Amino acid sequence: MDETPRRTPLQRLALWLGPALAVLTPLLVEIPDHPQAPAMLGIALWMALWWLSECVPLAVTALIPLVAFPLTGVATAKETAPRYMTSIMFLFVGGFLIAQAMERSGLHRRIALAILSRLHASPLRLIAGFALTTAFLSMWVSNTATTLLMVTIALAVLSRLDETLDRQRLARLAPALLLVIAYAANIGGMGTPVGTVPNLVFLENLRQHTPDAVPGFLQWMMLGVPLVIAGLAVLLLLFARRLRGLAWSGVAGEALRRERQALGPMRQDEAFVATVLACAALAWMTRQGIQGEGFHLPGWSSLLPYPGVDDATVAILAALLLFLVPVRDGRPVLDHRAIGRLPWEILILLGGGFALAMGMQKSGLSAWIGEQAKIFEGVPLLLVVLAVTLVIVFLTEITSNTATTQVMLPILAAVALSNDYDLTTLLLAATLSASCAFMLPVATPPNAIVFASGRIAIGDMMGAGFRLNLIFPLLILAMVSLIRPYLPG
Repeated sequence: MDETPRRTPLQRLALWLGPALAVLTPLLVEIPDHPQAPAMLGIALWMALWWLSECVPLAVTALIPLVAFPLTGVATAKETAPRYMTSIMFLFVGGFLIAQAMERSGLHRRIALAILSRLHASPLRLIAGFALTTAFLSMWVSNTATTLLMVTIALAVLSRLDETLDRQRLARLAPALLLVIAYAANIGGMGTPVGTVPNLVFLENLRQHTPDAVPGFLQWMMLGVPLVIAGLAVLLLLFARRLRGLAWSGVAGEALRRERQALGPMRQDEAFVATVLACAALAWMTRQGIQGEGFHLPGWSSLLPYPGVDDATVAILAALLLFLVPVRDGRPVLDHRAIGRLPWEILILLGGGFALAMGMQKSGLSAWIGEQAKIFEGVPLLLVVLAVTLVIVFLTEITSNTATTQVMLPILAAVALSNDYDLTTLLLAATLSASCAFMLPVATPPNAIVFASGRIAIGDMMGAGFRLNLIFPLLILAMVSLIRPYLPG
């Protein structure tokens, strides 16, 4: 039986309109001094329309440059193909394999229960424990896998509370707990470069324009971790009012203690994965060193005989250890199945976005867009950043956050360069905003997972999410402005 969903009327229109735009644009638009730019504009419109409407799988749209660029003279196949497997991609591959090892060994569950078993003395502390644990795991494990784990634990706790709390009190606690899990998973992805895919899109776009300004792992965390902490504080303040006056008993702590006891002592494979993760994180954070006014602490990569080591090198080395060292009943933690479980669709999608950015730059389309963006000249950067963050926050409610950043960042780069705006500030704020979809179940997988539990009304999610959608652009603007002087470039 064919389970392929039927396209909506809008998707059917986009399916034909995309190629039509690619053909008609070069015939109708003339861009002096950049002969390939009209063709590139048509291809960009085609890809943007297909990505935003999702009339075909996102990865299918991402393959268009491999055909369209050589046929239109934008770039050769040999120039285009390498964009689909850059160093950034291998950072994602290595990070995802480490996350798989955490899931396969059960380490992520042990970490979660270790934190939660200490934070259950009150409803607010319980929710704070779930928020903190979810955000921490989401910095290293995909937000979808993190949410599935945390929702499983939350539903186990709620099933025990069903026995002691009346329906009215439980109706206040359950939606708050589940929404906090979904929102914390989205917020946690902002904490590290590997936390969510849009972060990698930002790094590659910045690398294409200003290679020396690309922040290292530790430099990203200097911004990302405080932003995660501030975001969680906002989240808990929002839900604290719902829990005010809610009576409590020790049943939640008992449920968590039973879950933790069932795990038993830490096994050898869990300890090994924890060691690999800790060493990888330490290597990521110390590779580039720290530089400030009047001092410079070199990173370990500067001590190597040859330059060229980057964060992807660390990620792949850590992943190789997980394939090679026999710590699980005489076998490694990961095997050939881990390669098959890699998110190849996301990898191809990333490559398509990188190819799109390269084509726009090489064809001169970025320069032309920058010339048209002179209308922003004189507008303060902070005002532009605030407007961009608001647009992306609400746009990503209905579109893939990866597709949104793939389309928007090359355009924003052209706007920044033509108006002498700080490129890092504008692109970084836009990227972080793509993780802030809180209103709708379809916005992100975490939202969909908690909504599917049946314990949340759509009004609860939309009400809390709308307030967060207005608060987080201001929070991102403040944090980026505060930390930007300490980032390179």
